[in-house]
Formats: sequence, C-alpha cells, structure tokens
Amino acid sequence: MRVTIKDVAEAAGVSPATVSRVFNGYTDISAETKEKIIEIAKEMNYLPNAAARSLSSKKQITLGLVLNDLEISRKNTMVMEVLTGVYNYTEEENIDFVFLATSTIKQNKKSFREFINEKGISGAVVQGLKMNDPYFKEIESANFPVALIDMVALGENVCNISIDNEKASEEAVQALIHHGHSHIGMINGRREAYVSVEREAGYIQALKKNNIDLNQEYVQYANFSEKISVEITRDLLTNNPEITALFCASDLMAIGAMKAISELGLTVPEDISIIGFDDIVLNEFLTPKLSSVSQNMEIIGYEAARRTHQMIQGKEVDKQVYIQHDVMIRESVGNKPE
Repeated sequence: MRVTIKDVAEAAGVSPATVSRVFNGYTDISAETKEKIIEIAKEMNYLPNAAARSLSSKKQITLGLVLNDLEISRKNTMVMEVLTGVYNYTEEENIDFVFLATSTIKQNKKSFREFINEKGISGAVVQGLKMNDPYFKEIESANFPVALIDMVALGENVCNISIDNEKASEEAVQALIHHGHSHIGMINGRREAYVSVEREAGYIQALKKNNIDLNQEYVQYANFSEKISVEITRDLLTNNPEITALFCASDLMAIGAMKAISELGLTVPEDISIIGFDDIVLNEFLTPKLSSVSQNMEIIGYEAARRTHQMIQGKEVDKQVYIQHDVMIRESVGNKPE
C-alpha cells in the first residue's frame, strides 16, 4: 500500500501541512521536529511525491537525466546522444530539464530518496547503474517515476528502455558463424553491468543453436575499457591461437582488440574477424571499417523521457520497451581462414 503524507503526519503526531513544509525546505520548523519527521518518513518508505506537486502546472514538471559514473570521450558520444534525446523531448513538451551526475561513491553517502528530493525533480531517466549499486535496489522500491536505460528493475513506477541486447548479441555471433567461424572469443564489459550479462547470454545462445561447445576461457572481461581490452585480447589470442573471431560487447573494446591483433602481427579480417557493439561514429573511419551492433541512443533517450513523463502524469506504460537494433556487417568480418 502506498504511504501518503497523511500517514507520515499521523505517525509523527503533526499535521500534513507540517510534513509538507519539511519536505519543501521551509525553515520555520524546529530541528527536532524536522529530524523526527524525516526519520519516520524513511522508516515508512515515504517518498515526497514531486510528480503529484508538478501536475498542477505543466511548466513545473522537471525531468532529470541521471548518469552514474559519467564517462565522456571523443571516441564515444553515446552519453551525449542520450542527453540529446531526453532534452529534445522536454523541449517539445515545454517541461523543465536538468542533468544530474552521480557515482557509486556518492550513492553510499546519499540515498536515492535524498538525492532526488533535494533536486526537486518530478521523474528521472537513469543510465549507467550497475546491478550492485545502492540506487538500483532503491529505485525498485521507490514510489517515483523512473525510466532505466540498459537495465531491468521491477517497481510500480519503473520502466526499462533498451534494445534487446541478448537477441542483438545472438545475431552478431550468428553472423560470425555464418562466415564459417566456430572458435569465437568474447571480450565482455563489467561483470556487474546488466548489459554484460545479456550480451554474454546472447553469445552463448548463438553457440548453442549451432552446436558449438562453450569454452569459458574464451570469455574475458575488459570493463568496457579500450586500454584493458588491448591487454586482454593479446593474452586471449596468445593462449588460444585457434580463435578466428571475436565478439566485443562495446566498440571501444573492439578498437582495443584491433590494436592487440595488429601488435601480434595478425590482420583483420584475414586472420581474425571482429564485431563490436554500439556502432559509434568512429567506426566508419577505422581501417578496416568495424562491424557492429547499431543502437540509436538518441531515440532511446527520447523514448525514456516520454515514458517518464507519462508516469509523472499517472499514465500506465509498458514495463519493458525494446528499441530497434541492426547488425552492421562491414570490412572487419571475413570468412574463416583456410
């Protein structure tokens, strides 16, 4: 059952107006009363309903984009694409937009409840959380509109937006198998990342459907880092010279893998075929051009914002939304070497 402001007021022995003034930042409440109300609210799992306050005026709605462990580089523009999608939606709907950054370290210092309350946002698009991050579990139980990108969480006011990562990965590995490859390695991201789990599941499913045994040594983790991928790929190919193809869970890791392949005196795709994931802009300028799973992060950001807005308005939305993807086969994939 949803906890209301009246429930908190009754438990604290004060009026609903007093509770409201505490959560709206008024200073005419004693420190003792304020502390008591906040503590009771936490115990009752009450979240101040910024969305409800915003409904009285469209212009008062503020949609936040929350990014965790923000990483922006000249090679990877995905964060900016998501931001553009969210921003474009808020511009079209004439609602306020705010960009917020957090980190795993900050999450351990301030709860999700406190974070969103002090920012005064009505709903949030959230990207970059890991499955073991404090905010992930809090979002599942919070009575607050949230659209998660590239994660799946259960919750009354939570929806999940992404491509079908498992299906996309299966299709990418299937493309390698179609070119005759059976010894296929995988450079995965972080073990704690939901997309890493899904993309590995797709890799395994493709092997299984083609009666190819899974060699667990072929699956290595490079934390979505180009630099780490160079080292991991070098070791993987040195220890397993029978590998003729690689599926990488991000394009940056694929670029790192291509560097390692070159350092080993091998060539793409004559010796090793390679497919990445994300289809970043840089791919078209690589030699050879990198094959990749294409996902439109601007559309994902836009749709996440739209559904967050719908939840703020009290509308029902699908809990899981998949955006279209494509597997782009370019010069980095060739037939298995004879």
